[in-house]
Amino acid sequence: MTRGNRSDDPGEIDSLGLPRPPFDEPDFFRQLVANTSEGLLTIDEGSTILFANPAIEEILGYAPEELVGRSKMTIIPERLRPAHAAGLEKYIRTGEKHIDWGGIELPALHRDGHEVPVLVSLREHRLSGRRVFTGLFRDISERKHRERRFEAVFNNTFQFTGLLEPDGTLIEANETAIEFAGIDRDDIVGKPIWETFWFQSNEQARAIAKEGVERARDGEFFRREVRIRGVDRTAIIDFSIRPMTDSQDDVQLLVLEGRDITDLKLREQHLQLLHRLLRHNLRNDLNVISGFAETLESELEHQKHAAYAAEIVAAARELIGMNETAKQLADATLSRDRIQRSIALDDVLVEVVSDLRDRYPSGTVSVTGRLESTVAADRRLHTVLSEILENAIVHARNDDPLVEISVAEFDETIGVVVADNGPGIPETERTGIFNEEPVTQMNHGSGLGLWLVELILDDYGGFLEYEPRSDGDGSRVTIHLPRPPTDA
Repeated sequence: MTRGNRSDDPGEIDSLGLPRPPFDEPDFFRQLVANTSEGLLTIDEGSTILFANPAIEEILGYAPEELVGRSKMTIIPERLRPAHAAGLEKYIRTGEKHIDWGGIELPALHRDGHEVPVLVSLREHRLSGRRVFTGLFRDISERKHRERRFEAVFNNTFQFTGLLEPDGTLIEANETAIEFAGIDRDDIVGKPIWETFWFQSNEQARAIAKEGVERARDGEFFRREVRIRGVDRTAIIDFSIRPMTDSQDDVQLLVLEGRDITDLKLREQHLQLLHRLLRHNLRNDLNVISGFAETLESELEHQKHAAYAAEIVAAARELIGMNETAKQLADATLSRDRIQRSIALDDVLVEVVSDLRDRYPSGTVSVTGRLESTVAADRRLHTVLSEILENAIVHARNDDPLVEISVAEFDETIGVVVADNGPGIPETERTGIFNEEPVTQMNHGSGLGLWLVELILDDYGGFLEYEPRSDGDGSRVTIHLPRPPTDA
């Protein structure tokens, strides 16, 4: 039977698995073609355009009637026309396709002359006994723009970056990583990450890469330090793998990152060596010197010689104190246990002030105003407060040092204000701590205490502020401490 334009063979439509719609099919398909957002273009064997739908104008700027009857070469960039013509001719002659008809990205020529990236899928069918070819055009300009932006970020970072399949297969690596290895992209793409050039430095590196993939594909963020191989050196990297999930929380991709921390680790090793020297060798020798000098001071009968011994004792004690501060400085730098938490400021201040009053009974340490503030800090806050308050006492002008402590609230910080009646902090001691001036051989401080405080505060996200007192008698130092984060 025949229904409309259907074939007489009732099995022809049924074999397609399509339902028989209860409406006028020609009108339905005309409306469908006219209203789709994807362009449709039909050509014959001679590349003459037989049909174009309205969406073509949105994509390429041509009204359908401007294209019908013209060659398809109208919308093909000039440099690609010979290839298009040869491809169609070869297909008509041999049936061999030279491109993927299921979908291929190609540039098309817009009416105003610029190129438009499109995704084209092709089908051959018959019209009134003629072989014709219909292309479905999808404008992918926005997608290409996003890809270019992604590539610009991806390839212009100093970090090693890569994309992996959930099973660890490398999809892409950025230029930084490829140049470090001195290899071609084709040498690594498609391989499991632990089999790539970078991770052939040792078995541990391969094991870490494999463990990272296994944990990341289960939804975990993985991070570890690992030594990798390069074209002319090895490097220690801060290595991480982050899972990327879809709306159902299924892992779709893994993002690999690596930050070269080789120089940082080398400096850390040097600092650890100095730390051991300060902690043991230098401290022990200074204690020996101090002990013998104290013995000489007490036993020498000659007053002048005893005075010399007293100078040695004083110098040794100062160096022992400086050594202890240097040790704390190293501890503050090397310690891995630096998790900040909410700390009641008054508890720490009360403890520090009580200790200072015991050690310096001639001084007056007063606390004014309310202290009930909470700050984001850790156990090193005690060191910060002790260093600043003790500095104010020991550098006083007279035998009756006066230190006044108050707490002020600022927009983003809590300030511990320490005012004293001392001579103030010399400009050389303030260099690089209270200002941004560079530290040089001629312009630098001699003490370590303020550097220790500045290092800890910088780690907190706080800072120091210095100013002379308004009454001209002494100075004021404000310790700015970050507020603890509030729950969202």
